Amino acid sequence: MRHTAVVAMLALVLAGSLAADRIQYLKRAGGKTTVETVDEVNITAWNAKAVTYQTADRKTGSIDTSTVLSLTRSTTMSRDLASALGSLSTDPESAVKALNEIASRGNDLDKEEALFRKADYFGTEARTTNRAPAYAQAVSEYSAYVNRYKAGFFAREAYTALSAAQQWQKKPADARATLRNMISADPVLQRLGNQKLGELEVRNGDWNAALTALKAAENASGDDKVAKYTAMAWQGLALLRKGDAAAARAILETVTNDETFQDDGNDDEAALAVAYPALGEAYFAAGNFQKAYDAYILAGYYVWWNQGDNEGKCLAQAYICAKKLSGTDEKWKKRAEKLKAALAIGFPKELADAEKEGG
Repeated sequence: MRHTAVVAMLALVLAGSLAADRIQYLKRAGGKTTVETVDEVNITAWNAKAVTYQTADRKTGSIDTSTVLSLTRSTTMSRDLASALGSLSTDPESAVKALNEIASRGNDLDKEEALFRKADYFGTEARTTNRAPAYAQAVSEYSAYVNRYKAGFFAREAYTALSAAQQWQKKPADARATLRNMISADPVLQRLGNQKLGELEVRNGDWNAALTALKAAENASGDDKVAKYTAMAWQGLALLRKGDAAAARAILETVTNDETFQDDGNDDEAALAVAYPALGEAYFAAGNFQKAYDAYILAGYYVWWNQGDNEGKCLAQAYICAKKLSGTDEKWKKRAEKLKAALAIGFPKELADAEKEGG
């Protein structure tokens, strides 16, 4: 879940009206997580650590930035910024020019938001067009934001988007440096910075470096079970790739066997989309095809739910497991037949690969 996604819902006509700012955030207490809202307030300041606000009766309060789900500035956003954001899709050239001006002369909140929104516009353009010049522009814009606001309100998004763009450019050293800068920028950024650094090291095959970063992410997760289990899921994958399947199974089973976590609404998919495919692979390597089948079936679901691209691979592995078990019970033969039919329709290439692999 993108906790610091800020929703710029303000239309130009609302600027300066009686509508007030609004913050929606996650509240964790007593092992439970609820969605809370602070309404009819004015945002007074923000950074990577907290958002502070003032109520109509001049009482003050603050909310941990990492828990923010959405933030709407209906009174503290200037008319100029609202207009620029509203025209990004219709007249981007003029909107970007306006955002540049606001970033240099607006109020403190507007300056920061204008600089980030401009960067994110180019980031979206890069991800949409998938072109090298667009990614170069995005890298330049995100770098401008994090250089100016090292621990700003949008720092989590900016550092991770910058690192992702650098990885797209096949510049892992630059991406690694970005994430290390994130980790050192402020203690509140260390957990996510280490998580993303660990994921980068997994993709680059440095298992020890990955495990060091992911353990640091786990240790910094506090009472955030989603953050903790996400770090552990990636640790399990790193251990598996390192060749320690037994250790991988142990840590992955901790994540997947916690039924309260699997009932945690939309927050569990990212971790489980990593944990279940890795667990299936670990069971398969140990020759436990029944448990591997169960893990791969769940893996296909969570990968699909998390908009991953290897759902077919998970189902193909489940098909191989069912085929291997077909001689033990008629139910496995039926399951194999059903999976084969489904793969033939939706994932013919994965089925062909499975037939070769499974014999």
